Amino acid sequence: MTEPPVPTSSLHFRAAEFACPHCGESFVRPRLLHVLERLRERTGHPLPIVSGYRCPVHNRAVGGARNSQHVYGSAADIPSHLATVHDAEMSGAVGIGRKGLWAVHVDVRDGGPARWVYR
Repeated sequence: MTEPPVPTSSLHFRAAEFACPHCGESFVRPRLLHVLERLRERTGHPLPIVSGYRCPVHNRAVGGARNSQHVYGSAADIPSHLATVHDAEMSGAVGIGRKGLWAVHVDVRDGGPARWVYR
């Protein structure tokens, strides 16, 4: 069963950090917060959220995938110099993508692992 995205926060992450730049809504799955907390603990430093929740309008505007995990509150992008793909994997992320020096995408999608590199 899929958990519904709900506005929430954790010890080191506030709901506002995940807010959509278009509409200001902020949804994040508790499981994503758990993974991000583990990733922060593993790396030993704060992890700013580059991109969190995206409403469908904003997701289309930025060229996001039609079924982007960001739309479901299941994904976050963090600066790539702060965490590695291996760190994300060891922290429990299910989907992990890398976009050069810009960001590491982590998500908690339902289903099996997914790995990719943005071009």
